[in-house]
Amino acid sequence: MSSKIQALIRSTTVGFLSLGIAFCASPALGSTLTRQDFSGNFTLVESPNFGGPFPETTEYSGFVSYDENNSLLDWEVNVEELNLSLNPDSNDFGLIPDVTFDLSSESNWNLRIDFGIAFDAPLYTLQRDSAEINFSQSSLGGVIAYSDSAADINVTSSTTPVPEPSTIFASLAFLSTITMIKRKSPSS
Repeated sequence: MSSKIQALIRSTTVGFLSLGIAFCASPALGSTLTRQDFSGNFTLVESPNFGGPFPETTEYSGFVSYDENNSLLDWEVNVEELNLSLNPDSNDFGLIPDVTFDLSSESNWNLRIDFGIAFDAPLYTLQRDSAEINFSQSSLGGVIAYSDSAADINVTSSTTPVPEPSTIFASLAFLSTITMIKRKSPSS
């Protein structure tokens, strides 16, 4: 193997090692992700005069996951006795829902899943107010509402580290400089 190729391999190896060390040791910018898992037993608080009977109680579970900008990243709602399972891939009669998430505080938020009431497709609303979770289903046939005043809610937060862009650029510049110096140095 020629000495130029060996020098190139050595300088590239040193450059990649330097880049790896700089990447791992660099200060990190991160996004904080929060997930709220909830579950419990709903009690019926409102139902239309027709179309029933609706279960007086039902188990439910689900979660919302959002970032520090209060942008909803993922969600799920399951209501057992209504045979309802909603998530971002849900569709009703081929309709994709318009989902909005309003977060006033960690313990007060509102998730709306609207399939378009104009087509008599339901609008689902899930609200958290402190330890209380309220659920409603609205359509042209009326409103069904459930409430749980003592919901089981588990909040977890995590930070996803992302190296600062300036550190990555500095590391790449360092790698390029080492490679250029090695190329210009006389071969042994």
